[in-house]
Amino acid sequence: MATGWTRQAVVWTAALAAGSAALAGCSSSVPAVPDAPASNMASPPVTGAAPSPTPTEEAGPANDPSDADSWVVTTAKVGPIEVGGSFADTLEEIRQTGIGTLNDCDGVAYGYAADNAYDVLIVAGTTDEVVEVSIGWNGDTMGVGPRTEEGLGLGSTKAEVLGTYEDAAEAQATVGDTELVEVDGGETDLVFSFVSGYDGAVGLSVVTAGREPAYEPCA
Repeated sequence: MATGWTRQAVVWTAALAAGSAALAGCSSSVPAVPDAPASNMASPPVTGAAPSPTPTEEAGPANDPSDADSWVVTTAKVGPIEVGGSFADTLEEIRQTGIGTLNDCDGVAYGYAADNAYDVLIVAGTTDEVVEVSIGWNGDTMGVGPRTEEGLGLGSTKAEVLGTYEDAAEAQATVGDTELVEVDGGETDLVFSFVSGYDGAVGLSVVTAGREPAYEPCA
């Protein structure tokens, strides 16, 4: 992403291809068996075979470093990405997701989900520590990406957030028209971003206390 990339909270913009294989069977000739005398023939008992249970897909482990969909959001971190942790070590841990640094944009890492429904932004401070991790909505469907234990995330409404966290407070971003709902986590904050025209949150961030989600992280 080029320098000057503007992070509008409204939209932060890989499809997977699947293959198929055919299996062909073979047949062999079987000798005919002579008919048995009618008096010796017995009808086999008829038993109803119980249908095989349909296997259910089990959810993978939470906070799998290679699977952003599994990440759980708290007031301190998003999955394995902890605000205050090492920027370099974090990128090494989650490298299988494709999230990585940007050319000409020091201290910023970026990546997106395989279906491009959301993206992930990580911002470092001046001494390698993570100061922000943000999830941004890219697609047509809300309710995607990492969630809190209460199930909140992209697409959650202000009312849902305010009703879940007693210490949640509304605020206006200092840059742009973004409205925020901030949840105090002590040294860190959980922030939901809202813009006009959308009922649900278009951004979900964990930031150093007192910091707002970056408006132009590469400026």
